[in-house]
Amino acid sequence: MQDGLEYQQIIEAVASVLRLDVTLTNDQLLRTAGTGTYRHRLGEQVHPDSAFGQALRTGRTVQVAQPRVDSVCGHCAARLVCSETAHVATPILDRGEALGVMGLIAFTDEQRDRLLHGLDGYVAFLGHMTRLIAGAMRQERTLAELLATQGSLQAVAHSVAEGLLAVDEGGGVTFVNDSLRRVLRLAPDLRLAHVLELPGLAQSVSEVLAGGRPVANRELTVTVGGQSVTVVGSVQPVLVRGQVAGAVASLRDIRDVYDLVYRMNADLPVSGFERIISRSAVMSALTDQARRVADSPVTVLIRGESGTGKELFARAIHANSRRRDRPFIAINCAAIPEDLLESELFGYADGAFTGARRGGKPGKFELANRGTIFLDEIGDMSLRLQVKLLRVLQESEVTRVGGTQAVSLDVRIIAATNRNLEELMRRKEFREDLFFRVNVIPLEIPPLRERPEDIPVLLQHFLGERAGQLGSRAAGFTVDAEQVLFHYEWPGNVRELQNAVEYAATMARGSLITVDALPARLRDSRNSSPAAAVGGRTLTPVDEFLRRELARGIALYGSGDKAASRMAHELGLSRATVYRRLKEYGLLSI
Repeated sequence: MQDGLEYQQIIEAVASVLRLDVTLTNDQLLRTAGTGTYRHRLGEQVHPDSAFGQALRTGRTVQVAQPRVDSVCGHCAARLVCSETAHVATPILDRGEALGVMGLIAFTDEQRDRLLHGLDGYVAFLGHMTRLIAGAMRQERTLAELLATQGSLQAVAHSVAEGLLAVDEGGGVTFVNDSLRRVLRLAPDLRLAHVLELPGLAQSVSEVLAGGRPVANRELTVTVGGQSVTVVGSVQPVLVRGQVAGAVASLRDIRDVYDLVYRMNADLPVSGFERIISRSAVMSALTDQARRVADSPVTVLIRGESGTGKELFARAIHANSRRRDRPFIAINCAAIPEDLLESELFGYADGAFTGARRGGKPGKFELANRGTIFLDEIGDMSLRLQVKLLRVLQESEVTRVGGTQAVSLDVRIIAATNRNLEELMRRKEFREDLFFRVNVIPLEIPPLRERPEDIPVLLQHFLGERAGQLGSRAAGFTVDAEQVLFHYEWPGNVRELQNAVEYAATMARGSLITVDALPARLRDSRNSSPAAAVGGRTLTPVDEFLRRELARGIALYGSGDKAASRMAHELGLSRATVYRRLKEYGLLSI
C-alpha cells in the first residue's frame, strides 16, 4: 500500500455510516489507517498469525466471530490482550496481488450482534470497497472519487434501525434510509431535497457543516409534514482532504431511547404480587383489590406508614398491567428539594437556567411515557408543584421548565403517602382537587402491629433470603427471641423487621438467633409493652399469636378431630398440643 494517500478520511466516512470501527494495513501488515482504538495505533504491525495475516496470505476474506477462541486466533501473539468481540478481514487485491487488508471491527456486544447478523451484506460491502481501494492504489484516485461510491452503502444502511440522512456540503440531501422514514413518520412518497425541509435537524446539520465538528446524542424536535417528532440525533462530518464535504445524521425515536435507558438503569426489578409476603386476611383482601385494579388506567393512591411496602404494591400493580414491558419510574417527592423536584418531574428546556444541559433534559414523566410513574410521599409536595402536577393529570401533557412546547403523555400514575391528606387539606397544605384526582382507587396498607400473624412468615422469609448472603448459619429463633419479636410493635413496619433480621443473622453465633443477637431497641422493648391476658392469666406474645390462630381455625373448620388435625397440620404442631392449647386458652371444651 502506498504511503501518503489519505485513506484515513475514507474509513472514517465508512465507520460513521456502519457504526463499526475500520482499519487498513499495507502488504507488510503495518497499520496505515484506523478508527476508534486503532486510530491511535497507526504504524504498528499486526501479527502475521492473525486473521489479517491469513487474509493477506490466502487472498480470501477471514471472519472471526469469537476472538481468542476461534482457531484462526490460536497462534496470534495478541490473543490474550485482544479487546475485539468480532471482526472481518478482506484482502485488497490488484490483479491477484495482495496490497493490504481492510477490516471491520466490533468492540462491543451490540456491534458484534449487528456485524454477525448482517454478515453477508458487510462482507459484500468490504469486497466492493477493497476493489475500489485497490484501484485507487493503482491510479492514486482521490478520496472524492471513492466517496462517489456512497450508493454502494445503501443496502447496508437500509438494514440498520437508526434513521440515516446524508447531505452534501451545501445541505442537499443525498441519501435517506428506510428507518429515517419510520422515525420521522415520513410519507412514502415524500422526497427530501434539502435539510432545511426538516426544521429542528437543520440547525445541528448546519452547525456540523460549518464547523466540521460532530454533534453527539442531542435531543431534537424535528418538524415535518405539520407534525413534530422528538428524536435523539448525532451528526458526523464527512471530510475530504481535511475539508467538510458533507455530513451524515443518525436519528433514533426518543421513546425507544427512553425505554433502553430504563432497562439499563432501573434501580430495582419490577416484581409481581408474589413478592408481597403475608398470611393475614386483611393483606390478602388488599392484594386481591390491587390485582383487580392493576390493568386499569385509573390513578391509585396507596396509603400507609413508612416501611409498610407501598412501593412494593406499586411495582406489583405495574407488573400485572398491560404496561409491564414499559418503564416503571419511581421518585420520592420528599427526598428532593423543591427547586430540583420541579425539573426532575417535568424536565427542562435548553437554556432554562444557568448550568442547564444543552438541548434540555426530559423529566420523570417523559421517561415514564407509556409506562407507570410512582410518586412516593406526594403529601410532601409543595402547593406550587401540586398545581403543575394537577395540570399534567388533567391535560395528559407536560411542559418542561423554561419551555413552551407541550409533550403528550400516556402515563399511569400511582401515588403514595404516609401523611394524613385530609388533615393537610384542612390546613390548606394539600389541594382538594389534586386529592380527588389521585384518590380514585385508594389502597390502605395496615401497619405490621395490626397484623401480627404476618410476623412469623416475614421472619422466616427474610431469614431464609438473607442468611446465606450474609454468611450466617442462622436458621431460626429461640423461643425467647420469638417472644421479643412478636411483642415489639414495629414502628418501622416491614422494613424495620427486615433490617432487624439482617442484623440478628449477622450477629448470631449459632443456628438459632438468641435475644442477645437482636438489635438493642428490640431487647429494650421487653419491659415496655403490655401483654395480653385470658382466663386471668397473662399470655406471652407467642401465646397470644397461637390463640388467635386457633380461634381462626375454629371459625374456619369448626371443632372435632378433623378440625383439630387440620389446624395441627397448618401450625406444625401435634394434635395433642392443639387440644391442650384449645383448653388452656378457653376456646373449646373437649
